[in-house]
Amino acid sequence: GVGKTTLAREVFNATEVRDFNPRAWVCISDDFDVMRISMAILESINGCGSDLRNLNEVQNQLREKVAGKKFLLVLDDVWSEDYSKWELLRSPFMVGDPRSKIIVTTRHERVALRMGCSTG
Repeated sequence: GVGKTTLAREVFNATEVRDFNPRAWVCISDDFDVMRISMAILESINGCGSDLRNLNEVQNQLREKVAGKKFLLVLDDVWSEDYSKWELLRSPFMVGDPRSKIIVTTRHERVALRMGCSTG
């Protein structure tokens, strides 16, 4: 309703963030399946599909792709408030450059608060 995805898309496509590499965009919706999301992020970074079927393998690949790099990740339309799933999903990204950014759009204030953000 209020343009969260549109704003995130504008940021993602802005020339000011072109030095973020890799960059990935994943739509989440109500199915916060860590394997599916991790695979989608990896495929977005690689620009092609992958035949990996194990979460550990996918997350190891993600770690390799972002290690020491300034990345930008957009997780669009997050519904899940399950903090343990969020922790598991973000674990490979902890090896990235500290200037990296993860943008989360959500229509639920409680999700934003779980992510460590403020609304307002």
